[in-house]
Amino acid sequence: MTGHSIMTRACRCIAAFVLAAAFAGCAATGNGTVTTLTQQGAARVIVIGKSTKADIEAAFGRANVTPFANGYELWLYQVGYSKAVDSMPYVNLVVSSADNKRELSILFDKNGVVKKYLLMDQ
Repeated sequence: MTGHSIMTRACRCIAAFVLAAAFAGCAATGNGTVTTLTQQGAARVIVIGKSTKADIEAAFGRANVTPFANGYELWLYQVGYSKAVDSMPYVNLVVSSADNKRELSILFDKNGVVKKYLLMDQ
C-alpha cells in the first residue's frame, strides 16, 4: 500500500466516523410530526382549553414529560441534535446542539387539558 492510499483510507474512516457520530447525536421525541409542523397546523391540532393529553399523544406521539407539584405537566417535543454532540471531537465542528430545528412545548392543567403551547424554531 502506498502512503497516499493509506491517507485516503484514513480520511474515509474519519469521515465515516464523523457522520455516524453526528447521526447518533440526532435526537427526536414523538412521532416526527413536529419536524414539519407549522404554526397554522399546530393551531388546528392543539386547541387551548379543549385538547387533552390523549389528543396530543395521538397527534405527536410520546413526549418528554415534566410534572409539577400543582398537578400541571409540561410536554416537550424536540427535533434536532442532542447536547452530547457538543462534546464529540470533530463532530462538534460540523454540528452542535444549537442547530436544533424545532421544539414544541405544551402545558397541561391538572385536568389534563392544554393550558398553553409554544412552537419554536431554533
